[in-house]
Amino acid sequence: MIIAMENNKDIAAKASQNVADRLVWQTAHKDQAGISRQLAAGKEIPEVYGLGEAGLFDEFFFFLDNFGISKLFKGLDPDLKKRQSNVNFHTVMLIYMMRIVSGVSYFWHIEPVLLASQPLMRLVGFNGRQIRQGTSLRGLSKTDKLAQENDPEDSGKIRGPICPDSVATCIVSITASALEHFFNGVISILAANSFFAANIHASLDASEIQSTESCTGCGKVSKEKAPELRRRKGRIRKVIETVFGFKIWVVWG
Repeated sequence: MIIAMENNKDIAAKASQNVADRLVWQTAHKDQAGISRQLAAGKEIPEVYGLGEAGLFDEFFFFLDNFGISKLFKGLDPDLKKRQSNVNFHTVMLIYMMRIVSGVSYFWHIEPVLLASQPLMRLVGFNGRQIRQGTSLRGLSKTDKLAQENDPEDSGKIRGPICPDSVATCIVSITASALEHFFNGVISILAANSFFAANIHASLDASEIQSTESCTGCGKVSKEKAPELRRRKGRIRKVIETVFGFKIWVVWG
């Protein structure tokens, strides 16, 4: 059986297209002829925006800061004590958001797509040396450590400031309650700033999810069993049962 594997260039190209599709928001377009005419006429160009990944993420991060969404990151911090990284949690969250926006499917793909990109890593606060050599010697073999200590400039490839496993470990340690608080906080901020329409047309559906009585936070309801389950000796008896579980509501707008 032959399995086709994507190479790093294909993954990076796909991620780059996702970033452009998701962050440009169809508000910008390239008009070289128009710019040339305005410059020839002596008009000033008020602003120039770079439409590369770093320029788009820069605008996105400004959006998060401007509306106070970045302040909610602190509530997600799992505050890991064991083998705590020297890279702060806020930076890890920005890298993870880059991963989501760029549509990178697997954590280890962020190494060639994001962590090895100097413009993107500079954007989240790393300098050139950290991007090239890493922020620590963790993860290197003894031979690599010795070579880097003897000649830090002699490095064949960009290591990236942090390894994908460290990002993954930090993200999966976030608690469910913290995620819930963050999600509701973001919705509140967007609603307060009129990002949602006053009226929407949507489909609403509710489904029961049964659980055991010992499940934390579950509710309960007493209801009559279906007729086919209560026939007995030619008579129908009312049988009431108590069901534990949750009700999930889905709104499709």
